[in-house]
Amino acid sequence: MILSGLIVKEWFKSLIGAVVVLFLLITTADLINGFLQGKEIQRVFLEYILKMPDLMGKMLPICCLVATLFSLNKLKAHSELISILAAGFSYQKIYLLIGTCASIVMAVQFYNLGFLEPAANSVKRQEIQKSRISEGRYLTRSSIEGGKFWYKSQNYFASFTYFDRRQSLLKDFEVFYFNDVHKSEKIIKSEAAVFNPQGHWTLKNVTEITLLDSPSFPLQISKPELIINLKEVPEDFGEFEADLTTLSFVKLYQFVARLSKTGINVSEYQIILLNKVFLSFICLVFGLIPVSSIFNPNRRSSSFGKNVIQTLLITVIFWVLYSSSVAFGKAGEVSPWLATGIVPFCFFSFVVWTYFRNRKLSI
Repeated sequence: MILSGLIVKEWFKSLIGAVVVLFLLITTADLINGFLQGKEIQRVFLEYILKMPDLMGKMLPICCLVATLFSLNKLKAHSELISILAAGFSYQKIYLLIGTCASIVMAVQFYNLGFLEPAANSVKRQEIQKSRISEGRYLTRSSIEGGKFWYKSQNYFASFTYFDRRQSLLKDFEVFYFNDVHKSEKIIKSEAAVFNPQGHWTLKNVTEITLLDSPSFPLQISKPELIINLKEVPEDFGEFEADLTTLSFVKLYQFVARLSKTGINVSEYQIILLNKVFLSFICLVFGLIPVSSIFNPNRRSSSFGKNVIQTLLITVIFWVLYSSSVAFGKAGEVSPWLATGIVPFCFFSFVVWTYFRNRKLSI
């Protein structure tokens, strides 16, 4: 327990040091950038606070990597690692111990990405991104738990289940028109609405209900196709994905599961969901990658400059590969699980391979 406590103590000391250093660097750069743009002090600090969950999501994996590198480097420098191994502490125990420490950070990362970041995004959209002048140009989610997105324009409400950016198509599109005294005029329901080059929307398999504000019964008409004018263009519906970022992990999972039952391709939204899982898992992987250095516990083999270069290389390689694979997933060329999971599992496979390879050589 004493030896375990020593390793855990050094690991968390290095982790806290890495978090503090990166936090101060990011804080300084972000605040200076905000002030140089001429923003008000309150606005600068508000944007900074709301940006922190996203920044922490990128910082924590790197901090786990730095924590393992520098804690083991310190133990080597004082010949403590050799003493720990000579006392009968096995390589496997060190792996499990550091893996447990990294798992704690992994849980923190998941809570940050799955719950804190969506809450910050929700506040960000309400307080910063929207203005009173452009309020009508943004989609406002009012009943997403019912499976549809709603928004309000000048003289109508509209709803849809899904927006396909590639085809500029709205699935299950409905429009509820009202007059100047806010009484219902007509309802148009369709299976899909497609934006055409002339700037109009073509509705497919339409049911139109009129005479809603008259003493007689409403009139229902079915049409195979109907062309209407809307104030919104496909670029406005890009806010749909932005709205998804305000959902917690549980609500986002429920929404994607509900949407997938309709037969719609939900790859882009599954990637948003799986990102939260695998960017948490990578904290564990990054924490374990440098542990292979324990098979060479000689302090002469440790170098501060070498550790820094190793940290930068691993970080850059990971983010380049991960961003590329996610881009392929969003383009529909690979499945969401493969797009988000292949790079983390390749790095994890490297950890497993180095462990068994070095353990075999050390026997």
